[in-house]
Amino acid sequence: MRVEEWKPSPTVSNFFWEECIRIRPYLIRIATRYCAAPAQAEDIVHDALLRAAEFTNLDITRLRPFLVTVVKRLCADDARRRMVATRLGTHTKLHPGVVEDPADTACDRAEARWLASRLGLLSQRERSLVLMVANGLGHGEIAKELNTTPRAAQSALCRIRRRIRVGWLDQRIPGQRQRSVPVAAMQGAAQ
Repeated sequence: MRVEEWKPSPTVSNFFWEECIRIRPYLIRIATRYCAAPAQAEDIVHDALLRAAEFTNLDITRLRPFLVTVVKRLCADDARRRMVATRLGTHTKLHPGVVEDPADTACDRAEARWLASRLGLLSQRERSLVLMVANGLGHGEIAKELNTTPRAAQSALCRIRRRIRVGWLDQRIPGQRQRSVPVAAMQGAAQ
């Protein structure tokens, strides 16, 4: 890509540049008011001065209002660009997804298959309770659904968990019925 050299308009006079130098501090104050950083304000003012120099039919008596308008519009463009960049940076669909470990996915699927097989041993009411919890309902919401108290819903869920846990132990250690998971069984499951 070839960068062309900047050439001022042939009608630009020394008076034009002297007027620009005189107006410049005022323009920087305006740009600073509307920009995020002082360095951006100077860049915007210099860009406005170049645009004015390239404008062929500019009435030199209207230079100050022209430059003020151009600076304000450039500041608005800069703010718009920053806002779009911020929105794009925070947009959830544009962020890369979380990479999941395939081993975790396989374990979750195996656990879900096991739990689904255990749900067949539960009554229809117990299955509905488990599905309510799986859908994210709390004890209070489940109690309202079943026309009971939150404490009763919590107790029912504890009984269901115990039945599933005891079934798991019966499956893991045949012939031994235990109420809680022993440390040795947990270590064996972890390996």
